[in-house]
Amino acid sequence: LSPDWKTGRVPVEVMLQNAGKTPINARIELAASPDGTSDPVAATTIVQDISPGATSVQADLLVEGPRLWDVEQPNLYVFTARLTSEIPALVHQKSCRFGFRDFRVEKGFFRLNGRRIFLKSSHTCNQAPIGQVVPPESEPDLFRKDLLYMKSSGFNAVRFIAGIPHPYQLDLCD
Repeated sequence: LSPDWKTGRVPVEVMLQNAGKTPINARIELAASPDGTSDPVAATTIVQDISPGATSVQADLLVEGPRLWDVEQPNLYVFTARLTSEIPALVHQKSCRFGFRDFRVEKGFFRLNGRRIFLKSSHTCNQAPIGQVVPPESEPDLFRKDLLYMKSSGFNAVRFIAGIPHPYQLDLCD
């Protein structure tokens, strides 16, 4: 997904894999909804034969008046691709979150959605006490607390060092 923060256009490409030997007549429903709701603000449906092997399906969704992602108002959307077929009977669904934003450096200054911002960054070593890669069972929310403490201390960015962040940490950062 590469959403356009100015126009609300969301160009999508869905890669499908037909592992069978015959084409499948599929109904592909693509939708974007504000995170936390199930009401789509943009949707389209494509009916297409999916040949054996890999098939790419492309479409554009248009979100009218998109709410922009910002460090203080992290507005997110959920993109959902749902494939159904009668013969054979199939239902596959995949979702991912995304946001509308523009982040760039202009004349030596950071700009988010056209507005100058100052990055206040911290870093985390992304490891639990005693050198463990994951928190002990007694502290399942250790990484979440780490990020919440940074945010409440006024930081608006984080750098993960000594390892990559876990997917749920990136979701918390969003």
